[in-house]
Amino acid sequence: LGRSRSESTLRFTAKEPSYVEAFYGTSNGLYKGHWQNGVPGSQVGDVPRISEVLAAKPTVRRPLRPLVASAKTILADAIREEAQTRMADKVVSADVVPKKFPVEARAIQYPPSGKRGTDNPLYATSSQSYGGAVPLDHQVPDRYFPSTNNFTKEFVDLKPRFTGLQTRAGPSRVHKALDDFY
Repeated sequence: LGRSRSESTLRFTAKEPSYVEAFYGTSNGLYKGHWQNGVPGSQVGDVPRISEVLAAKPTVRRPLRPLVASAKTILADAIREEAQTRMADKVVSADVVPKKFPVEARAIQYPPSGKRGTDNPLYATSSQSYGGAVPLDHQVPDRYFPSTNNFTKEFVDLKPRFTGLQTRAGPSRVHKALDDFY
């Protein structure tokens, strides 16, 4: 903070902070035991009054904001739009917005069985009745309620911490008398 005094005008000039200093500078990095000119804080002489300092304060500038990419995000918009088309109507009793079931009944086709003799009724089993007929529209769900892994993504530990109670004695590497029994 420099101070220059002309005839009747008191003007303070301060260094303008850069973008990096304004965003990433720590507040305690400015604390020192001395003033800017090197004088220790206990030996301050001519200190201006607060009214003089506030009168010399520059006008309030627009605050710095983080840099935002203003490029068009065509791919991200397409992905977001596709995700919105997969969503179904919200259900009042559910806390998750349902998604549309990806397959319709008329699109389901079962491949023929590769086993010999499956068409012979003499060797028919009850498990062959599953998939024998193509499902109808009322048999296929129209929506489902997916669960995301957003809750577990918040965990930062790779493996869970041990929070149990250790009941065995902690042996000392130096001497048997220094073993921990608590």
